[in-house]
Amino acid sequence: MRVTKNSMISIIIPCYNSELFIHRALNSVLKQTWEDWELILVNNNSTDNTLSLLEEFKATHPAHRIHVFTETKKGAPAARNRGIKEASGTWVQFLDADDEILPEKLAGQLALAAEQNASIVVSPYQKQGIREKNYFSYTRSLYSTDAWSALIFSQMGITSSNLFKRDVLLEVNGWNESLIASQEYDLMFRILQSGAVVAFDNRVSTKVHVGAWESVSRSKSGDKARKILESRINLRLRIKDYLQSKGMITEERLYLINKFIYETLIRNYRFYPEDVLDLLGKIELKLKPMDRLRGFYFMRKMDLKRFLIKANLIKIS
Repeated sequence: MRVTKNSMISIIIPCYNSELFIHRALNSVLKQTWEDWELILVNNNSTDNTLSLLEEFKATHPAHRIHVFTETKKGAPAARNRGIKEASGTWVQFLDADDEILPEKLAGQLALAAEQNASIVVSPYQKQGIREKNYFSYTRSLYSTDAWSALIFSQMGITSSNLFKRDVLLEVNGWNESLIASQEYDLMFRILQSGAVVAFDNRVSTKVHVGAWESVSRSKSGDKARKILESRINLRLRIKDYLQSKGMITEERLYLINKFIYETLIRNYRFYPEDVLDLLGKIELKLKPMDRLRGFYFMRKMDLKRFLIKANLIKIS
């Protein structure tokens, strides 16, 4: 594959109540050094002024550049699938309404895809925002030595940081609209199963912003927490079953699957101790002694904290 003037990129942004921050994502698209793109804006049941802002933005730019659609089925996967359906580009850049891409992202990833004949380009990203009134910023790196290990350990980029060939998205039937978590990793799992070539772009060219708003792809509803936890674990178990069935399981991949599941459960012990203990009893995990020791220490620490809170010896923080 060569990068030519026909290598158009369709940038798909699902938009839900994003009037306060959508301008940042839109401006980051306008600043791209790669000029052959179209922007597909999919309003997804917004109740604020989002749709009007999208229409105003469309009116001030060439008609072939900006397209606005409405998708009534709730959720970012449905909005993104609508975008894929409407797209004309050879490539697809998904961009969440509260994120931004740096000016060289599209050009750099397209060139890398051409160089390696890849159908998906993955890259690290910077995550920043406010948590408990404190600003934070960190970079989520890639596990760039093995695509399957990167997938297992959630170090294969994120929705906005990656670039996808549209044909591959269509081949795997796009996003699974029934999932409430691990949506991009489920998508990439199916893409890897298709035999697609993955290119690793080690540049940080995407900023993921975290704030008080609720985007299409980020729900903070507490009643979904258990299902989200189970979804993340079940995906790794599906990956394990697939690799074993294909004779592709290695010691490293198996260890990473077990480690990811264990660490995910341990991190959630403070919130759902009974659920975590139940799942730990049902899933056989082969781990290093130090992994189990760290997990045991953390759980006992949380047990002590709950006891002290119940006894009114410390306050909830």
